[in-house]
Amino acid sequence: MSEFTSSPGERDTDGAEPSAQDDPIAILVVDDDEDLAELTATYLERARDDFDVGTETGVAPALDRLEDDRIDCVVSDYDMPGMDGLTFLDAVRDRYPDLPFVLFTGKGNEEIASEAISAGVTDYLQKGSDTGQYSVLANRIANAVEQYRAKRAVEHTRKRFDKLVHNSTDVISIISADARFEYLSPSAERILGYDPEEMVGEYIFDYAHPEDRQQAMERFFESVQDPDQRPVVQFRFKHPDGSWPVLESRGRNLLDDPHIEGFVVNSRDITERKRREEELQRHNEQLEEITSVISHDLRNPLNVAQGSLDMARETGDDDHFDRIDRSLRRIDEIIDDVLTLARQSRDDPETEAVSLALVAESAWEMVDTGDADLRIEESAGLEADESRTQQLLENLFSNAIEHAADDGDVTVRVGLLDAGAGRCDDAPAPVGRGFYVADDGRGIPADDREAVFESGYSTGESGTGFGLAIVKQIAAAHGWDISLTDSTDGGARFEFSGVEPADE
Repeated sequence: MSEFTSSPGERDTDGAEPSAQDDPIAILVVDDDEDLAELTATYLERARDDFDVGTETGVAPALDRLEDDRIDCVVSDYDMPGMDGLTFLDAVRDRYPDLPFVLFTGKGNEEIASEAISAGVTDYLQKGSDTGQYSVLANRIANAVEQYRAKRAVEHTRKRFDKLVHNSTDVISIISADARFEYLSPSAERILGYDPEEMVGEYIFDYAHPEDRQQAMERFFESVQDPDQRPVVQFRFKHPDGSWPVLESRGRNLLDDPHIEGFVVNSRDITERKRREEELQRHNEQLEEITSVISHDLRNPLNVAQGSLDMARETGDDDHFDRIDRSLRRIDEIIDDVLTLARQSRDDPETEAVSLALVAESAWEMVDTGDADLRIEESAGLEADESRTQQLLENLFSNAIEHAADDGDVTVRVGLLDAGAGRCDDAPAPVGRGFYVADDGRGIPADDREAVFESGYSTGESGTGFGLAIVKQIAAAHGWDISLTDSTDGGARFEFSGVEPADE
């Protein structure tokens, strides 16, 4: 016989992982006859190698054992002092309604069997003198536990799915072929502002902005006709408060799936992201204006000042000094204007507790990843602006994919900084908490690592040259330090240190 070593409360803790089908089966034999209990345990463990059997001679210690250990099945005698087997069964059912309970008794009759069945016993077996009864008992235990574990696994999966759906940043919906809501996840009330049940049966495009409706309808019905399409549609959605948040919806045609029979759509509010994109566009325009100022407006007065200085040295005419003075004043004015323009582009991030894993997964969903693969090595809560952090990760993911091999087959890893683990060089690891984004692509040459963060710098044919500059700007706005090195996989590794952990 073996002593149980499983953790207390594992069986019924909400959200705990259920036992796998191939885990040892923990059995508790309860019989006031210690020798008979030990004999039963011995024969059961001989019958099956995966049985782990313990014994108790009293009901009270048996109930304590159920509290402290993970038990998969109880085998109990009927005629015991203080509390008989059926009373014991009632006590077990009050605490663990589904736990397999086999009544294994030498005192049996139809009345006891009927009471046991009514009380919810899993199985009933009368003791005999033939040792073959233990093989029968072992088979019944194994069958009962198999069904119990399968039921628990289904229930665990259902609870986990419910929690994911309730806490998702997306709205999951099922749409009929004629574009009506058949199901919306509970997050719809938080994100869209409507009771999900009240939206069932509604025509989905009644909620779309009139200017966006036609395009959204065309993309949807094209996908209904062609199941291979994976449409991504952005449109303004009518919120009950009168606002029009921007949604990005990604759909998949599962009309032929008998379990779905609909169009599955994941929708998320990207209003803030769109605002950031518009802000970024304004910043880019400001950068273009700054470039124009530096290359033309600032150069002109510099040329005038230099020419006037040469003429003043040659002629001694004071009029040349007047032009120099005007040119310097003009330069000063231009510098003030450029600084004012740059300051207008700076916004303080609005930080909150953000899960690194969740924001990374959200960013990955917003990028055309192709054959690329994302691996979350470790995660933690960060104090960060979720939208900006997602934009930072989107840019890094896009950069890794853009500079991958021609087939786009690249693995991107996200994890926490840990004493430089995963770095290829001998440089000291960044000081302070943080995270990294690494890939196994072609990497970035050491001579280019400073330049890649400059606006307009790009080594790819499709890049704008602003991606990593934006990464640097977002990191700086958070007060993070950013460094670029080689990863052990041969690609690039971006490290962000000085990141504040979220409050526990």
